[in-house]
Amino acid sequence: MTASDDKYDAIQRMITQARHDEAISALEQFVTENNGHAPAHYDLGNLYYAAGLKDPALVHYEKAAELNPERPGYLKNLADMVYSETDDAERALSIYDKILSMHPDDLDTLMIAGHIEVALERFDEALKRYHRIIALDPSNEEARQFVDRIASSPVDPETSGNPQADYKHCQELVAHGQINEGIACLEGLTQKYPAFALAHNDLGVLYYQQGDKSRCVKNYKKAVTMDPKNPTFLKNLADFYLVEESAVEKALEIYASVLKDHPEDIDALMVAGHICSAMGNGDSAKTFYQRVLDVEPWNFGAIEQMDKLEEN
Repeated sequence: MTASDDKYDAIQRMITQARHDEAISALEQFVTENNGHAPAHYDLGNLYYAAGLKDPALVHYEKAAELNPERPGYLKNLADMVYSETDDAERALSIYDKILSMHPDDLDTLMIAGHIEVALERFDEALKRYHRIIALDPSNEEARQFVDRIASSPVDPETSGNPQADYKHCQELVAHGQINEGIACLEGLTQKYPAFALAHNDLGVLYYQQGDKSRCVKNYKKAVTMDPKNPTFLKNLADFYLVEESAVEKALEIYASVLKDHPEDIDALMVAGHICSAMGNGDSAKTFYQRVLDVEPWNFGAIEQMDKLEEN
């Protein structure tokens, strides 16, 4: 084993022990000395992303994929970030297609590629993706649902109506306490307009209130897929991961992505602070709470949390 291998193994232990700040510093030095080490670039990308530093994360994801273009995991993280952070759907799709050229039966990649085609309103191409999934996995209900929605109500962006009028009617039903009717209305709206993200988000909220967590998270994910920059959709999904699945790091990544585009989002700042505090990362927690106080000096919740951290 070389000295370089020893250094990398030591960094892996730092990551395992959640010593992320140390790991970032060590990896920065490591990739300077070993610029061709793809796993180190990938690890650094992951750590930067978790810390909310999306631009350097993207740089290192790019480098990892460049050094090892046949590693699907590297390509997938790069594609996910390109789609969610740069809003470059076409480029993300080209990277997903590169994965599919090597692994044509990758169901997850086929699904996200289909969703992107829907978001781009290329419904014929989306149908090809979904039909491929069904051919590989006849029991895949999500793909079948999208096929049914597109086939039953093909959407031509130049001739189709505006979904806002239908959406307003659904909102009125919910506002008057007709929850089941509102859900049915929204489900019909998603069939008529498969790419209308707002309806999926509202369905997620209503299904959560009814205790149907499976349908809830499916709709939250669809809303984010259709509109990956919407802070409300992202926070709803992150809240679900945090509260219902205890997926702390996954939730923190989403909150950090919200804060990149909306650095003064109080809800995201507070939750990010709570997560960091619970993970024992007091310095990061203080940073988030201080950012809250910079925006709202009177925020009692942030003041209270800062006092608790100072006591420890």
